[in-house]
Amino acid sequence: MTSKKMAIMVIVMVMASLVEMSVTIDLCGMTQAELNECLPAVSKNNPKSPSQLCCNALKHADYTCLCGYKNSPWLGSFGVDPKLASGLPKECDLANAPAC
Repeated sequence: MTSKKMAIMVIVMVMASLVEMSVTIDLCGMTQAELNECLPAVSKNNPKSPSQLCCNALKHADYTCLCGYKNSPWLGSFGVDPKLASGLPKECDLANAPAC
């Protein structure tokens, strides 16, 4: 995964957690609203079960793209636990999702 794509993911996650934007962002086949919906489920501090909206969003996500961020050092600095993120498809009972 290129550092440019990694930087974009970090920026999106920060913006999603801090500010509601009027610009639509699409990352790895997920909109900003869908990323926001999944954020509580991948939070290091007090993670929640993924919502049905999050699970629905994961059904059309680009897993190759998402898996490219699995080892990003930036995710942890913004409160995202990569292990929790990698486990979302299983938490959502998405049997056909590829493993990272």
